Amino acid sequence: AGNNVTGVRSRYIVEDRITKINKLNFNTYYNNIINDKLTLTAGATHQRQNSAFYKEVNDLLGGEFYVDYNQFAEQDYPGNTDALQNDLNNPNRILKVGDKFGYHYVAHVNRTNAWIQPQLKLNKVDLFIALDVSHTAFYRDGKVRNGIFSENSYGKSDKQSFTNAAIKGGATYKINGRNYVFANVATLTRAPLFENAFVSARTRNSIIDNLTDEKITSVEGGYMLKAPKLKARVVGYYTQFNDGVNVMSFYHDDFRTFVNYSLTNIDKVNTGLELAVDANLGKGFSAVAVASIGQNRYTSRQFGTLTQDNSDTVLASETIYIKNFKVGGTQAAYMLGISYRSPKFWFLSLNVNYFDKIFVEANPARRTQAAVDLVDPQSENWDKIINQQQLDGQLTVDFFGGYSYKLNNKFKNLKRQSFIVLNIGVNNLLNNTDFRTSGFEQLRYDFNDKNPEKFPAKYFYSFGTTFFANLTLRFN
Repeated sequence: AGNNVTGVRSRYIVEDRITKINKLNFNTYYNNIINDKLTLTAGATHQRQNSAFYKEVNDLLGGEFYVDYNQFAEQDYPGNTDALQNDLNNPNRILKVGDKFGYHYVAHVNRTNAWIQPQLKLNKVDLFIALDVSHTAFYRDGKVRNGIFSENSYGKSDKQSFTNAAIKGGATYKINGRNYVFANVATLTRAPLFENAFVSARTRNSIIDNLTDEKITSVEGGYMLKAPKLKARVVGYYTQFNDGVNVMSFYHDDFRTFVNYSLTNIDKVNTGLELAVDANLGKGFSAVAVASIGQNRYTSRQFGTLTQDNSDTVLASETIYIKNFKVGGTQAAYMLGISYRSPKFWFLSLNVNYFDKIFVEANPARRTQAAVDLVDPQSENWDKIINQQQLDGQLTVDFFGGYSYKLNNKFKNLKRQSFIVLNIGVNNLLNNTDFRTSGFEQLRYDFNDKNPEKFPAKYFYSFGTTFFANLTLRFN
């Protein structure tokens, strides 16, 4: 309807999903050394970002045109020609390669903040306190009128505004000129991200329920050694996150439809210990040892709201039993390196790395009552559904080298100090391609047969051996 076109219509195409970002940043900075003990710094920033999200036709796969239809709506709303339209303002639009189609919206995000930090240096103690105030506002501007959400997709959504504050303070006690102990504490609130605020930003302006700031509290303390031939640092930390939100989308096999999953009440705690030692071994040799051992885990039962993507229908509201599960990622890393720096201006360095406590990100939909309904808690299948996978620890080796040549030695007429600097590196020298750096359980899950292996976890693997070389011409 509304077209006069004849030709081979493509039912399947290749599409490009585009994110086009325009960002403006403004920063201003103030520093005042009031006296030999007191320093005052302050600043302000403003960021304006407009990000357009849309799809383009990449390849018609042999056809001559494509129609801008929501093919999923053909299944959910048979006979409803309005529901088929990705854009009711331009119904039955004929598409060629390069045309925009499907969803099209712009995320407008503005953030302004100002901060001030006085720092006091005394004979034995250094003190500082920092205050930060920020304002974040964002809204969605729909560029197409979705046929299913005709009254809630085109134009600007309600603006979401958040005013946040942060305060951080710390003290360093100087035992002597080489030994220091320090402690810092911070508390702050943080606005939610645009992408976690909407039920389905692709299709409509609806905001998730209970959208709120995230609250963060952090404490750290440690010891530093600054000696001529040995530098060391030991730090322990504790950070608590409360009231986080997240939105994810996937195909739900039980409801047999694409859904949006809004998660609220996300609480986490990160604790850990970090150690770094840098030793001068003499005669050009030095060694570095670094260790980071942490435990990042969820500390609350989250709340999930399951909404049908092609409808405003809430399919389920459920508790997610994910408390004490690990946050996905690497939670322990170690490095031992040795370097040689020649008096003839070249150096070599070899680092051995070991990564451990690598956890696959857990699927919240598998930690619900529906996911284990009628499954025997004593069975092996129960453990497969519930337990979180930990990946094997892995070893990698990196090599670096470099050489600096002073051009003035060759070209006596050069007026400025001039150098050619060559740096080379080989990462993953042993070509360990079995290294799974991280992974995640698929959101899709077999609710009917309760088979967790039907949609197995997906993993990210390390690159094999990679090389780089940099050649720099430098003038001093």
